[in-house]
Amino acid sequence: MDEAQLSALQAALGQAGAEPLQSGDPGTIGPYAAIGMLGSGGMGRVYLARPADDRPGLAAVKVIRPEYAEDAEFRRRFEREAAVHGQVRTPHAPSLLGTGFEDRLLWMATQYVPGLNLADAVRESGVLRPAGVWRLVGELGRALDGLAATGIVHRDLKPSNVILSAQGVHVIDFGISQAVDSSAITSTGSRVGTPAYMAPEYLRDGRCDTVSDVFSLACTLVYAATGHAPFGDGTGVDVMHRVAFEEPMAEVIGELTLADASLAALLTACLAKDPALRPTPQQLIAAADAHPRTPAWQEPLHGQLVERGHAYEVLHRATAHQTGHFRAPTVRAPSPAPQGYGAAQGQG
Repeated sequence: MDEAQLSALQAALGQAGAEPLQSGDPGTIGPYAAIGMLGSGGMGRVYLARPADDRPGLAAVKVIRPEYAEDAEFRRRFEREAAVHGQVRTPHAPSLLGTGFEDRLLWMATQYVPGLNLADAVRESGVLRPAGVWRLVGELGRALDGLAATGIVHRDLKPSNVILSAQGVHVIDFGISQAVDSSAITSTGSRVGTPAYMAPEYLRDGRCDTVSDVFSLACTLVYAATGHAPFGDGTGVDVMHRVAFEEPMAEVIGELTLADASLAALLTACLAKDPALRPTPQQLIAAADAHPRTPAWQEPLHGQLVERGHAYEVLHRATAHQTGHFRAPTVRAPSPAPQGYGAAQGQG
């Protein structure tokens, strides 16, 4: 492979949202060869990978942090949640490709979706216009409906766990949160998730079901429309108190009302402290169907997503030999403790 071809592949890797591997990153993860790092989060790191046997395809492979992976009870729950994930059949969630625990690496591979997570999309391209938010209402409502039909509660729905692509909207990183929440590591009363997007009943007494996901979805949609979570940004106790006991911030809801009063009314209903008063996923779908939605994302977001899709095609066609030129040496080592969140898929 000549230098121009290598440069084109390396450019495609960056356009796909991945960073070059470092010396401490694993070169192989189960049957996959890592070719870049998509990001990191509280539960581990997510790698862009391809089948090591040179079959076509790309995967997002999450490698769980060692302190979770080495907990036998967590591994059992992880395997059960992964089995449930495998039963999900919805176009709004990536397919499970496999899981494993080999050489101290606990991993889960899902279909790679060439897109941007909602948090990055808003930061880089600005808040979504009402037509785009209504599209999110409908497609994410369908995603929650599909998860609920399989008995899955997401438990950690937030902007970074929503992927926008040129083809649509996708929910990632569901199921694993329950395994973490029930493990010995978190048995002291702590809560797994991001406080600004947690449901009040979950914060108060640990209850979490589909209507809890509806609450978190509404927080995510308010962020999409305004750039702010409805109870304030941050992770402190003050945010948790507002979520659990106070009404949404008036200035944030006021901004949303000015943009689209019907959308503001729907999302405010989803933020009711009483779970019984919140709309169901089916009601969200029906509400979205009654409002105009955009067939394509606004610019410059649409252009970014198209570029990411083109990068996917380049990497998808490349051989393992070609991508091996920018893969780190094979080092089978546990993932180091992550620092913050990247544009990862299933970052958790």
